[in-house]
Amino acid sequence: MAVFHGGNLAGAAQAFGVPSQGWLDLSTGINPAPYPIPDIEKGLWTRLPDQEVLDDLKVAAAQYYGVDDPANVIPVSGTQTLLQIFPHLFEKPKAVRIVGPTYKEHEFCWRLAGHDVREVEDVFEAMSDGEIVIVVNPNNPTGDVHAPDTLVKMAGELHQKGGLLIVDAAFSDCTPTLDLSGHVGQPGLVVLRSFGKFFGLAGIRLGFVLASGGLAERLKEGIGPWAVNGPAMEIARHAFRDIHWIKHTRETLARCAFRLDDILSKGGLQVVGGTSLFRYCFHENATGVYEVLAKNGVLVRPFPERPQYLRVGLPGEEKEWQRLNDLMEVINL
Repeated sequence: MAVFHGGNLAGAAQAFGVPSQGWLDLSTGINPAPYPIPDIEKGLWTRLPDQEVLDDLKVAAAQYYGVDDPANVIPVSGTQTLLQIFPHLFEKPKAVRIVGPTYKEHEFCWRLAGHDVREVEDVFEAMSDGEIVIVVNPNNPTGDVHAPDTLVKMAGELHQKGGLLIVDAAFSDCTPTLDLSGHVGQPGLVVLRSFGKFFGLAGIRLGFVLASGGLAERLKEGIGPWAVNGPAMEIARHAFRDIHWIKHTRETLARCAFRLDDILSKGGLQVVGGTSLFRYCFHENATGVYEVLAKNGVLVRPFPERPQYLRVGLPGEEKEWQRLNDLMEVINL
């Protein structure tokens, strides 16, 4: 079963041709104004990753995420890598319940590893028979959220019956009040964090698993040494400590999201959810809107299983905002 993703410009070019203005890719939820890469020591490109840099990265990440013990911070080469490794850490197949609709790679990877996987509509149904419950918070693509207290309670209840709660918090950087990373260390709770989305540097492939106990140790053994490259570690430890940039970026992204709402409404799209990094939209003829945009070189994220919805990311430069605005003003579907 193939999983459809955003960012497939090659596929879009094959389907619609290469636009004269080039592609404006709004199909992902990546910050279009990335963290400025600091000067990097040349040796970081030529030698194996330094343990000293790795240890400091874990300290910086623990401070940023609010985790008490840096030992509970496990860097990985992108959370996608983790999704493919994690399901294989369990000796027996588990009843995995995923609160959806959500990011399809969770279901794909757990099913591929032989587990009993089912996507359910809410956390209560997931808790009824799930041994492992997966919640994306805020959810991708709908933007639905769950209160941290609710999730912490769920983790405790699952632990009591030998289960586990996995919270994918890839888009929680913009809403720190919803983050429960500070509760990591409590039995039954694992939190997944993405570096590339909020910091806009998805290409360096960096993510974090926040976990404790025996499961964390098995994961460390599973990913092996040198799981993250040296330049990525160096960039991230600087970024995590840049409090001014983080604060300014959260404020800027929130303003940009409201600006995007206004533009999308001009094309008849109804914003029904999302985060500061993307908007989740409804339109009776969303497929038609997607095709009009693509034929004009603007790529957004469609959902074949939910054909009346689209996910739209943020433009970056002002000319990109204007390009989207001009196109939305003439859409008439």
